[in-house]
Amino acid sequence: MKKLSIYLAAALCLAMAYSCKDDEETVTKPSLSGLYLDGGIAYVAKGETQHYTIDASSLTTSGDEMPVVIGLSWQANSAAKETLTDDIKLNPDKKTFSYRADTLGTYTITCYAFTPDDSHYSASASSKFQAIDPATALTGIAGTAAPGKYLSVTIGALTWMAENLHETASGAPYQKCEVMNTVFGRYYTYEEALTACPAGWRLPTAAEWDALGTDSGKLMADASFMDSKLWAYCKEVNITNETGFNAIPVGYLDKSGYYTTNVGEKEYAAFWTSDSKDDKLAHYRYIFGTNPLVQKGEGSRTSLALSVRCVK
Repeated sequence: MKKLSIYLAAALCLAMAYSCKDDEETVTKPSLSGLYLDGGIAYVAKGETQHYTIDASSLTTSGDEMPVVIGLSWQANSAAKETLTDDIKLNPDKKTFSYRADTLGTYTITCYAFTPDDSHYSASASSKFQAIDPATALTGIAGTAAPGKYLSVTIGALTWMAENLHETASGAPYQKCEVMNTVFGRYYTYEEALTACPAGWRLPTAAEWDALGTDSGKLMADASFMDSKLWAYCKEVNITNETGFNAIPVGYLDKSGYYTTNVGEKEYAAFWTSDSKDDKLAHYRYIFGTNPLVQKGEGSRTSLALSVRCVK
């Protein structure tokens, strides 16, 4: 029994010795952080080139001091990394690169700041975008437009645009992406909407909107963008698009803050009427995806930007 205890004690000491040795050999590397990726937009046309700028001026390390040499590389999706420079300290403020999206789909562009001697964990910054074909990205829309003309439909005594207004100098595109103009249309403040309709068309009145009826499902298109349904399913709303109006939920722009913000995508389709309440507010009509009735609202004439449908 005494001999067994001696063996066990010896084994324990040996294990502890190896453990201590492992601890001594374990080295924790410091990490780089503070890399920023500027440029690029959310949607581009297939074959278009995205341009990015790497800002490495704010790079820091969790170690005692910055490494002498820092390299920079980038990666598209899971492709092999390509080194831009072996030492960004030659130009520590900015580095730029471009990437062409030759096929449809989603791309992730990632930039890495690293130490060539592997003395630090790398820092990274990423940006995503989708390459689309604007002619085919939106499906489930009723009707066919002649080349260069708006899709339209006659409802009652009026001819309505059956797609959102977009071929104008005023207004703003979805997510600041011009390629989305013919897909989602542009957003207009009330002041812009008053003069945005092309020759022969005009902004509809509130009464003309109300004449379309209160059943939101009759105005909603069961449309998809890049094979993803735009209107979320709701059992209370029966989407038939019976009128051929083709309402899609592209939300609106909030311009009241420091930044212009897209709000309510896949939830709201909102449109200006020509009726103004006063010098600050104007009337609009909107469809909320979970409500079977067309809704009425009032919004800022200058800081709210909505979709526009014109009539003639």
